[in-house]
Parts: sequence; C-alpha cells; structure tokens
Amino acid sequence: MKKIVPDPPAQPLHRPLFIINPDMPATDALVHLIQLMHGIEDTLDEYCCANAGLPGNGMLVNAAHSVQMGRLLAEHVLGDGNRR
Repeated sequence: MKKIVPDPPAQPLHRPLFIINPDMPATDALVHLIQLMHGIEDTLDEYCCANAGLPGNGMLVNAAHSVQMGRLLAEHVLGDGNRR
C-alpha cells in the first residue's frame, strides 16, 4: 500500500549556541572578530608566560602568534584608524 502523506522533515537535534545576524555590516563583524581574537591572544599569552618551559608550550605560542597575525590582518582590512 502506498503512503499518501510523506514523513515530516526531521527536527534538528540541537540548536546553535549563537547565531550571526545576517544583516550585520561587514565592518561591525570585523570589529567583533578583532575583539574576540584579542581575547584569545591575551589568554594564550597569559597561559604561556605562566607555564614557560613546559612541554607543548611551543604549540600554544604558535597558536598565539597565528591569532595575532589574523587579528592584524583584520585590522588592516578595517584600516589603521579603526585599531582597537
């Protein structure tokens, strides 16, 4: 026997923790990105300084350097006058 009504679409199992406003201007998004990356950079720097010489610390220093470079690139996109 053929089914007349199809199964309803599956409900997502979880909701996202946050959503990005699709109407946010790109410059505002870059400012938020810079602030987030600055926080990550500070956290990694504090941890690396407090745990200098421990195994694996070099990988965290590398991560801090990568975040710093990404932040500087985002600041460059905004222009020097918008640095925070």
